[in-house]
Amino acid sequence: MMQWASQTLLTAVICVLAATTSDAQTDTRVLLDHAVIVTSSDEPSFIQYGIQDLAQYLKELTGDQIPVLSPADNTTGVRIVVGTDAVRKLFPQSTFGDDPGDEGYVLRTVSKDGAHCVLASGATPRGTKIAMGLLMKKIHSDGMSAFVPVTLDVSGKPAFAKRGMHFNGWALNHPYTFRTWTEEDWQKYLDILSYQGVNLFYLWPFIEIMPVPLSPEDEAYLEECRRVVEYAQTKHGMEVWLMQCTNRVAKDRCGVADPRQRPYWRPSQEDLHPGNPEHFEAIMASREAMYRIINNADGVCNIDSDPGFLAEGTFDDYNKVLLGCRALLDRHNLKGEQAKLINWMLWGWGRKEKIQFEGLVDHQRLALRALIEGGPKPLWLISGQFPEYLPMCRDEGLISRTVYFPYGVIEREPGYPVTNVEIDAIRGLFNGPDAKFPGLAGIMGNVQTPLLQFPNLFYFTSLMCDSNYADVSEKDVLLEVSAHLFPDHRQVLADSYLALKEDDPAKVDALVAQLDQIIQNDTFGRPGVFGRKLFPNHRIVAENMLLQLRMRAAYRRLLAGVTPATPKAECEKLVCDYLEAYLAWDTTHGWHNIFGWEAWQLAAFPYGAIAGELRKNLSTDSEVNDFFADVAGSLSSKYDAHIVQQGCIEPFKSAVFAAKPEATEVGETS
Repeated sequence: MMQWASQTLLTAVICVLAATTSDAQTDTRVLLDHAVIVTSSDEPSFIQYGIQDLAQYLKELTGDQIPVLSPADNTTGVRIVVGTDAVRKLFPQSTFGDDPGDEGYVLRTVSKDGAHCVLASGATPRGTKIAMGLLMKKIHSDGMSAFVPVTLDVSGKPAFAKRGMHFNGWALNHPYTFRTWTEEDWQKYLDILSYQGVNLFYLWPFIEIMPVPLSPEDEAYLEECRRVVEYAQTKHGMEVWLMQCTNRVAKDRCGVADPRQRPYWRPSQEDLHPGNPEHFEAIMASREAMYRIINNADGVCNIDSDPGFLAEGTFDDYNKVLLGCRALLDRHNLKGEQAKLINWMLWGWGRKEKIQFEGLVDHQRLALRALIEGGPKPLWLISGQFPEYLPMCRDEGLISRTVYFPYGVIEREPGYPVTNVEIDAIRGLFNGPDAKFPGLAGIMGNVQTPLLQFPNLFYFTSLMCDSNYADVSEKDVLLEVSAHLFPDHRQVLADSYLALKEDDPAKVDALVAQLDQIIQNDTFGRPGVFGRKLFPNHRIVAENMLLQLRMRAAYRRLLAGVTPATPKAECEKLVCDYLEAYLAWDTTHGWHNIFGWEAWQLAAFPYGAIAGELRKNLSTDSEVNDFFADVAGSLSSKYDAHIVQQGCIEPFKSAVFAAKPEATEVGETS
């Protein structure tokens, strides 16, 4: 009897504590489980899409259907009020502060008639779009409940008017680069960019590898690009620019029908001379083929070099191409004269020494003045990748139509596919004078492998919207982006990102074990706002991380473990373990399918760091040959013998042979 009473008392205490905790949580949360969304029926398409996405996300988290109402008469309970008109109807006193601009936004919780309201609105619909992206990221879940903090109160305007993202890269295995993406893949990734406030999408359709007349496959691909452009515009209100080269034109399809898989750059995709009438006609025919199909873009950006270049080309030749493109845009583009023509100042057209910085700024100043005098009007500029161009853009009166493009800050291109975690470097860029150059129209980043670059891309795009985000530490940035991917495992994922720079293999191994268990048991939990848009499946980020962490741990063990005194069998195991981890990662993304194993041997591995130590261990040439023959035999049981030999054994063995036996210092190279 006494035991029963004790248990009853304990149960009562637990219930009281649970109720108290629940009440305390309720005081700090606005539950969205049975909320309704209130909006105006005349909001533009990108707000309507954002509302649909919000309702779907809440349904995924709570299991409840979220009604969308317009107007909100007689509505009770929690309301999510979206759009300026809907907010002002319920809260006439709502304001946006001083000088909100076109994209000023407000996101806050308030009370009305005894019920909570979440307000997401802007000075214009574009401001509302920013508020909705922030709201999607502020939503948390607990069990089958979704909520936002009761203290939610965020307002402001983006740090830059134009906030762009460019995709450049190579046709690696799906889904690592955009060259192999499906239309649905594009839609999902554009959704992710929209949550981050990106409003300028810079797309390269690669007309330069499509000979005219277009094949059915090439035409279908350009039609798909047109639909992707329309999606970005109508679903997210983005401005879309197309990229093109000045003078590179394809003569054939390199024997590959699908343009997604077609190789480049090849001799049959040649740089023509605009001063030659036949060549100029071929350039115009190629570009017209793209403009005719993708006729809905907001602008076309012409890169002055790399790819596309002519050492003997004159500024008049360059202007001739741009004037011809302007006429074609006026003829075919739905926006007519409103479609922008943008000049990307890179290495400069018509230089004898193409990729050489000396004399480049002076050359580009002359090129810009020639464009102003004889080129198409009005002219927009991309200043990339050199900040030294910015003063000349200001001096020529074009800084308000100049987008700064610090190419390679998020990810180098071409660069071996790895996840970059360089938050402090990006912070330095945005805190420095270049990103703060007065009068800039905007800023743009680029990615080669988008699904690998969530840390850097998240931080870069966050700073494009909110300059105060520069104060957030690297650890907190990684924790936040991880929460947007897998909320239930955000700490493990954030620690894993940091472990890509970890020197202690035991610490890396511990995270490998945790990630592997999550993947094997598929215990990811409900994905976050980014995670729900991953492709081809929700596991892709974790699986990529696992392979890279295994490679990191194996490399650090190899670096520390190979000494002149290490037994040869142990050296062999260390080398085999690393090369096996390297091949597992490389054959997943397919980098060497593009460049060949001979061109980029052991791309991820600074093997020179241990070659000297291994050479001291293997004192004779015969021992070196025997050692690597054994390693090759072990690896060839799992991987193609040619890949093993050309991609791993030959470069590593050559480095060992070249190492001086008297070398004593071990250090990691870059």
